[in-house]
Amino acid sequence: MTSLDRARSAARPFDPPVTAKRQVAAALPGRIALRPAPLALALAAALGAVAVDARAQASGEAVQVAQGAAAGPQDRAEGAPASLKAVVVTATRSAAEELGVPASVTAVRSEQLEKRNVSRFGDALVEVPGLYVRGPALGGQVPGSGQAVLSLRGVPRSPRTLVMIDGQPINNALTGGVDVAGISLEGVERVEVVRGPYSASYGGNAMGGVINFITAGPDDPLTELRLGAGSMRQRGASLVHRKRYEGGLGVTFSLGYRESTGYADSDHVVKALGPGASAPVTGGSPTETTDGAAAWWAGTKGARPWVQQGGSLAFHHSPTQRTRLVAGVSWNEYSIGRMRPVSFLRDAAGNAVFAGTVSPAGAPGQRFALAETDYLTVSPSGEQDFRMFLRGEHRFEGGSELRANLGTQRHDFDFVMATPRSAATYDAGPGELTTQPNSRTDFDLSLRTPMSDRWVLTTGVAFNRSSLDRRTFALANWRDPDDRGALRTAGRGTSNNAAVFFQSEHFLGNAFTAYLGGRYDRFETQGQVIQTASPAFEQGIDSRSFSEFSPKLALVWQATPSLSLRGSYGEGFRPPALFDLYSRSTFATATAGVIRVVEASPDLEPERIQSLEFGADLVLAGRGTASVTVYRQRLSDLIYRRTITPTLSRTENAGEADVDGIEASLRWATPVKGLAAFGSLTHQFRYEISRNNAVPESVGRNLTDVPQTMWAAGVEYDGGAWTGLLAYRYVSRVFASSDDLNVNTSQGVYGAYDAHGIWSAKLGYRLNRKLGLSLAVDNIGDRDYFVFSKQPGRTVYGEVAYRF
Repeated sequence: MTSLDRARSAARPFDPPVTAKRQVAAALPGRIALRPAPLALALAAALGAVAVDARAQASGEAVQVAQGAAAGPQDRAEGAPASLKAVVVTATRSAAEELGVPASVTAVRSEQLEKRNVSRFGDALVEVPGLYVRGPALGGQVPGSGQAVLSLRGVPRSPRTLVMIDGQPINNALTGGVDVAGISLEGVERVEVVRGPYSASYGGNAMGGVINFITAGPDDPLTELRLGAGSMRQRGASLVHRKRYEGGLGVTFSLGYRESTGYADSDHVVKALGPGASAPVTGGSPTETTDGAAAWWAGTKGARPWVQQGGSLAFHHSPTQRTRLVAGVSWNEYSIGRMRPVSFLRDAAGNAVFAGTVSPAGAPGQRFALAETDYLTVSPSGEQDFRMFLRGEHRFEGGSELRANLGTQRHDFDFVMATPRSAATYDAGPGELTTQPNSRTDFDLSLRTPMSDRWVLTTGVAFNRSSLDRRTFALANWRDPDDRGALRTAGRGTSNNAAVFFQSEHFLGNAFTAYLGGRYDRFETQGQVIQTASPAFEQGIDSRSFSEFSPKLALVWQATPSLSLRGSYGEGFRPPALFDLYSRSTFATATAGVIRVVEASPDLEPERIQSLEFGADLVLAGRGTASVTVYRQRLSDLIYRRTITPTLSRTENAGEADVDGIEASLRWATPVKGLAAFGSLTHQFRYEISRNNAVPESVGRNLTDVPQTMWAAGVEYDGGAWTGLLAYRYVSRVFASSDDLNVNTSQGVYGAYDAHGIWSAKLGYRLNRKLGLSLAVDNIGDRDYFVFSKQPGRTVYGEVAYRF
């Protein structure tokens, strides 16, 4: 019996079988409750017609579709990987062969996605060099949009990486973060990751790079249903339909659903020990805090059941051979519930202890203070994205290409929490509801023109409007968020951005190509901050403006048909988010009734980056590809929090940092038919703070949320009916977002970001052209480790797929 089993043996309540959806629905009353989505119902109705149509097709067409679906990588030259002549669009805003683009690029294609257990975007990208994903970005975890779920090329945190779907930005207008459940992966054909600052092409947020999810079109017909189940009572289903109908109208449609009862051992209650004697208790076990102080493990906060679901529908039409139009909608949401926490502590009568100052029997002369709110999580919570988009492309006589992209995204993120260190319990008590509706609308228009046989010029304009209306309300009973009380704080703001950009490509001869580009962005922003508690105030913040110019220079030499050498210099930026500018936030302190306030900072300036890189891309004798890039980056005007008093702080542009490193990747088709090997490496030679006026003691310390070393290696197999993957991934220790001084060096304890390496595998078998089975196993070695919370051990997920 493990220490966890001993600690909980007398404490765990009976947990009857119940689905995650029932748990979440019970925990999420009112506005945050999981609710039937009108879009989902409409799409489900449409699917019935789709399925009937698919079955009604002539048998000859059905055979062709099945053969087309079955024809995969094995139909290429034997052993040749798909990436030898791969085409990417994100790096140059137009279709270009991956070998020869002026950037470090990785494209993850449909055949690679098929071999992985992909539930959220992190599952698809964990082996991409330079990209660190964690927590909610991975499918076995509770979903969320934390700002630290990804870092790209040593540039920490999600808002500093631009994430797009078919060229439409999806970083929310709240913080610039990304809803990890906001991407319908069922309809994704490939993912392109461009590393390094790309504000010269795409504007704000593209400091670390760009991640672009590209959806499949209707000309690769498919109708497929998938059903799955696995560990932690996961259940999943997805439905995909793609087809070009008679008359030329194409339809792409997808639905996805997944639920889980959560991982009961994820969130621990750990309390630091201090000298003294108090009421004696038994149970629990000794541990330590992340900075090495003696502590006691007092219980767990209970599993957090979750449900995520979403869908997309798009119509594709080509009125002429030179014109393509796409219009559609997508909807994604998740909801998180709660289950009763568990205390390992027992008093003399054998009753569970959740509150008070106690002395554990296993730590003589030591004590700690407990409040029942220590056992509660920030839940229920929920997040929803609704997007509408319209894209068009037209090719003129002479080769010019006009592209337009219009999209709007509405993002809602609500959560409830009990008032920390109050009289609140799991069942009732005071709390707070936070609602954060925000939206963004983007328009991008570009024209790519061959000026001569040696010069291509791309010019364009872009516009964005973002808005935020964040409010917090008092709750007399945190279990009833519908009965909201008085408004406590409000932060409202808008931002308008207009930009012009260009990219000039020059074919210089002797296999040299030069790229010169730049983008000018101008922002206008205004807002309001309200507080009703003492000191009550209502502050209107006047409109102000700021601007940024982001240049990009690159030179590519096609040294041989199989070797491309490149070098580039680029600059990028991240504008301050509306949350940074206009939100006044409060946090509980260790003292009951005392709160810490973070003031709104309406005068923040953009964060900036300058980057120099050199790289090489190589085709290996027609059997594989290799890539290596070294880079040096300087980050400036980084936003840090300055402490003004023990209960008051403010964010400001205070920091600079240096990030130097190397990234490399390899894919090689082995002599064994259908077997390919792959590997990737990322290492930061330096990733340290060089200046920080807000926290001077942090100078010389490592950046938070960035691992120094990551590497992955594995093999993929595609042998007709059988497919498979075996992969190992290693991530070194990471300092948490709040640990600018790098003092939290303990490993293997709650709150730590452990160095870890894990094995994963997936095996698939297609019984016939219509029916396929797969089984995925993550953390094969059942490794114990923490990424802040305790990570699940070995998990499995099985799936059956049926093609109509």
